[in-house]
Formats: sequence, structure tokens, C-alpha cells
Amino acid sequence: MARTVVLTGATSGIGEQLLKKLLARSEIVIAVARHASTLPETSNLKRVNCDLSRPAEVVSVFDSLAVAHPKISLLINNAAVQHPQSFASNVMSSEHLEAELNVNLLAPALITRSLAQAMRQNQGARIVNVSSGLALAPKAETGLYCASKAGLHSLSLSMRSQLQPLGISVVEIFLPLVDTPMTQGRGTGKLSADTAATLVLSAADGPRDEVYVGKTRILPVLARFSPRLLQRFMRAL
Repeated sequence: MARTVVLTGATSGIGEQLLKKLLARSEIVIAVARHASTLPETSNLKRVNCDLSRPAEVVSVFDSLAVAHPKISLLINNAAVQHPQSFASNVMSSEHLEAELNVNLLAPALITRSLAQAMRQNQGARIVNVSSGLALAPKAETGLYCASKAGLHSLSLSMRSQLQPLGISVVEIFLPLVDTPMTQGRGTGKLSADTAATLVLSAADGPRDEVYVGKTRILPVLARFSPRLLQRFMRAL
């Protein structure tokens, strides 16, 4: 039987590829993005416009979704924004900083709060939080983005503990640098968005609570045994 899936950040990057794969599986997909209405219409796709940087809008939209779609059994918190800025600069944008925190950290919390009570009624319900190796080892150029992902990691641990008694599993996947519009012009050896999407879906279907992809596999080991070496490793990327 097809699942009802909520996917955020569905119009670009990893989310765009996830949407294609979910629709190809004949899943019922609720695609959420600022411009979701630009997506092509299909019979198993519901397009929902929502600006995840606006908390009040997130609460309104997802409270409504929980009532209208009580069979939601998979939530993929994929959406993220990144605005490299320098704290040494006096032109740092407070709006960009707020957007990073709201989209990357607060939105997954608010969405989960809205959907959890509906999801608990559905067997095998799962939440997948798409994270980054930067959650474990920050890079200087993207300080708040890294902090938001570190916060998402901590949030995932709390979610897992609280929601497990309700029958909802929480999976966190740590991705390396992925070739998306967000990372254009930065870094080499990137994972393709298509491959990243395949791995996210494998994590959603798999048995592990935490999934480390590619170079991120070494990060927990370095963090435990040599934090200084971990920082040097991240600076070399």
C-alpha cells in the first residue's frame, strides 16, 4: 500500500530528486516548498506552498495538513538554507541568520509538533531528518548553518526518545557535500543530488537510527578520539 509522505524543500536539489523517486514509487506525496505550486500536477502529488522561514505560517499549514491527511506515515525534513557570512563584517544580514535558524532547525520542530499525533496512528511511521557532516564539525565560513545542523542533531536525539513510545521512528542521515544550487561554486568531489536522494530513501526504509554517508563516516570517530584532528580534517575539505 502506498504511503502518504510529507517532503519539505521539494522543488530544488535533493528534494527535487526525492520527489521524483517517491512519485515513481507511486507514493502519495505532499510536497512542501515556497513555490510548490510550480511543480507539475500528478494524481499522487499534493502541492503545498509554505515559507518555512515564517514560524506562524509553518504552524498554520502543518496543523491543517495533520487534519486533512491523517494517514501521513513518513515525514522527510529535507529543506535547508545556507547564507555564508562573516561575523567580522558589519554588513551581516540578520534576516539571513533568522532564516537559517527558522528553516533548518525551528521548522522541523514545528512540523513534527503538528504531525506527530496524526502519525502515531499509522503503523511504521517515520521521520527522517536530513543533516550534514557539518553538524559534528563546523566550518568557519558557514557558522550559523553548522550550528543549526548541530541543533538538528540534538533535536533528533530528543525526538527519538520522546516519539519511540508513540511508535514513531526518527532517522537522521548525515550527508557530505552534495551538488545542489546551495553549494554551487564551492568544493569538489560532491555527491550528486540524485545519489543523495537514493541514500535518504534507503535510510527511510532501513533499520538504523543514524546513517553516515561517504566522508562523514569518519567524523564520529575523530570527534571521539581526536577533536583537534577533526578540525584539521574539516579545514582540508
